[in-house]
This record gives sequence, C-alpha cells and structure tokens, in this order.
Amino acid sequence: MAKTHTFTVDIKSDEDERHYEGSFTTKRLSIRDQSKLQVRKIQLSNGMHYDPEAPPGQGLDIATHVLNHMLAHLEISITEAPDWWNLDDITDPEVVETVFEEVLSFESSKRSTGENQKTSSDKSEESDSGVSDNAVVDKEVPAALQP
Repeated sequence: MAKTHTFTVDIKSDEDERHYEGSFTTKRLSIRDQSKLQVRKIQLSNGMHYDPEAPPGQGLDIATHVLNHMLAHLEISITEAPDWWNLDDITDPEVVETVFEEVLSFESSKRSTGENQKTSSDKSEESDSGVSDNAVVDKEVPAALQP
C-alpha cells in the first residue's frame, strides 16, 4: 500500500479569477498525525465545537466546523504543493475542497480494497471489551478548554 500519492489539480476560479494548476503530494496519516489533526482542529476552532443542538451563537456553525476540519487535515497531510498553495491567500473554497477530496480519495483507497477491515470476530471481541470505535473524547476536550 502506497504511503504517498501525487496528484494534479487544474481549477479555474470564478470567485477570484485565478487559474490554480499544479501538483500536490499527500501522505497517509499516521496515528500521531491523526492526533495532531484533532489538536489542530481544536486550535482553529478556538476550543469550540459544533453541536447541532446548541442555541444559535453558542459553538461553531457546521460550515466553520467542516472548513476547520479540511484546513487542519490539509495542513498535516500535504507534503509538497505548488507555490500558490497558501491557505492564508486562497479565497475560493472550491480550490480547498477539490484538493481535500483528492486527499480523502487517496486515504480511503486502502479501505475500499478490504485492507485493515475488521472481521466479525474482531467486532465481537470489541463489544465484549466494552470499548467502541465510537467512543467520543472530542466533546470532553472543548468543554475542558472553556473558562
């Protein structure tokens, strides 16, 4: 299984009237990278999180939550990029979304081939231990960051 992937984009932006073209190299996220991703999302969100049940004005809106996830992921996974790739200068979300989709496509390619998938016996062992893949820590962390 490849640990890196190089791809090109060719995007003509109507929003900022620029032509974005170039090659990117991305890597599969290690366990440490996945941890860094979560920390970076919290930093970008100033410790807040998205809660669909929160009253308006409390927490992040869904658009900001998704954007912060994409930005954090790309900051960690992109290892080589064209000179124009500067997330402080790009104003067209389509550019970021296009690159992010390519990165996710590469990362999910290992799953679609059946590699690293749990068997039914793995799942039953997991249930017996009382630990689930859905155990949530991210809701506790932002709450702990609030004054």
